Amino acid sequence: MVNSVPTLYILNRNYSTWSLRAWLVMRYFKLNFNLELLILGTPEIPDMGIPAADALMSRAGPTSKVPALHVEKPSGGHHIVFETLAIVEYLAEDYPEIWPTDRYDRALARSLAAEMATSFFGIRKYNMNIRGRYAFDPELYTADTIKQLARISSIWEDLRSKQVGKEGDKGYLFGRFTAIDAMYTPVVFRLKTYSLRDKIQGQQAQAYIQRLLDTEEVKEWVELSKKEKEVIPADEMPGYEGKQLTNVE
Repeated sequence: MVNSVPTLYILNRNYSTWSLRAWLVMRYFKLNFNLELLILGTPEIPDMGIPAADALMSRAGPTSKVPALHVEKPSGGHHIVFETLAIVEYLAEDYPEIWPTDRYDRALARSLAAEMATSFFGIRKYNMNIRGRYAFDPELYTADTIKQLARISSIWEDLRSKQVGKEGDKGYLFGRFTAIDAMYTPVVFRLKTYSLRDKIQGQQAQAYIQRLLDTEEVKEWVELSKKEKEVIPADEMPGYEGKQLTNVE
């Protein structure tokens, strides 16, 4: 087991998708960790690309990116695990329940996690903005976005359909919560923020969206995001001015 309390470095909760994924895995599985929150959007550090931001991000580790997990080795010395999937795999060595129990389910979950990390740019162009709610924009809803949302729909509908009715099913992709559910959580926030939820096809896929939103740790992240006051203009989706919805959950 990990002998020391690691420190997880993350960025503004409202915007940082990869911070959310690593934090959610650690929080859901009740792992003991310290948190170091790096904040952009202040008068002193409004965004990336300035020396003050470079200095801030360098605290995370050699890549100056988040998330980064700082650990103390039992034999002595400091080690930094960077990149979300690497952090998840590092943790899973001591907490194998982070991934599905079945070998082939684990392989599939890892494949899907890697796909999420390297693909879906037609969806990822919608910046995560938990505080924002915008009307649907047909101009941004391109062929790539349509194709990739269809792929997401298929994954969610297929995996959830296989779990419905099974003993112990908790509503997640492999029944119980695993790392792949954390990987898809920022997608759900994008669907909600940009009025894309109805583009997901399938009854089970739609139910899965709500299951993630109802997860206590996800709700905790949302509440913490809403308490943040900092705004990063580049992450507020230029072109969406005037399309902000009000009086919606």
